[in-house]
Amino acid sequence: MSEGQRLASFVPLPMDIDPRFTVQSGSGTNVTLGFIETVYALELSADPFRAITPGFIAGFYSLGYSESDILIATSLTNTVLLFSDQQAATLAAPALAQAVAEKKGLSAPVAIGNRPDAFAFWKPGTQELYAFQASGQYVIYTTIRDRAKILLETTDLPAMVALTEKSFDTVGTRLREFRPTPRDKLTDVPLDRDGMLGRSLTRPREDDWSNPPGLYDRTGALHMSDDPLSDKKLFEEAGVDWIANSAGNVYRAEDSAGAQLIRDRHSELSKLYRRIDPPKNLPDARCREFRAKNSLVLRFHCVVSYDRYTAEVRSGQLIDVQQRISAQYAILTKAK
Repeated sequence: MSEGQRLASFVPLPMDIDPRFTVQSGSGTNVTLGFIETVYALELSADPFRAITPGFIAGFYSLGYSESDILIATSLTNTVLLFSDQQAATLAAPALAQAVAEKKGLSAPVAIGNRPDAFAFWKPGTQELYAFQASGQYVIYTTIRDRAKILLETTDLPAMVALTEKSFDTVGTRLREFRPTPRDKLTDVPLDRDGMLGRSLTRPREDDWSNPPGLYDRTGALHMSDDPLSDKKLFEEAGVDWIANSAGNVYRAEDSAGAQLIRDRHSELSKLYRRIDPPKNLPDARCREFRAKNSLVLRFHCVVSYDRYTAEVRSGQLIDVQQRISAQYAILTKAK
């Protein structure tokens, strides 16, 4: 596991900060989670980022929405940046805040309670707030966007400030439990565990690579869930311990019954999903089609289980998703 992916288990889910934020877009690979240098959430290119973040080691990004219709939802994002020491984080926080403010054209600084070490900006008249705070050897970057208020052209700055304070407190408290790997030992940390990534279908080059393939434990994997509230209970019931993400997700349950439970739950039908045929050579797979227009959701989805493992893949093309789930199943059956 990379250091950024290890952080996943210690960054609170958005719904753990505020119960409104139960919708995530984590199933796609277009969301940057554990990262080393490509900081999608900051919208800064690599060179300007490096120039103002000496001592940066790794980071993790989380995102939650208050509504399934993101056009009217409030979003809460948290990016945690791990530095070599407290001094490096303390120096980076205001520099990052200024760089992001200039990048986004944010003209007004905002006080976040009685926190002299917090640096926040907004553009008056818009319901968006961007805030940074150093916490030990971490920098926490929190953003809030209320799209409903943006559409209605109304603002509530005190509400955004209050949510930012709550987010800083919750994330900072949880991070105190994380034990960073010594910098001279980072290259010794194994990137796989028990061959989980070896059991995963390799991500094609043409897929989105902004979120690198990786390995997450049960807690960290919830950041990758579309429905973390439901999956939290499911993972406990199925005895999930590890999830590998590459071309899709591979879950390791306690036993074959747990793996089948994940397969059945993750392939349930609804008003938005209808059943479609699985590959002819794989009748035990469960496949479905997403019928609504949503740029965050790929149209076709297949799930299959083998022994204590469950695999799921997504694609915008039916033939492609069938080929992927067949190839993934073959990998599971041949793995030792």
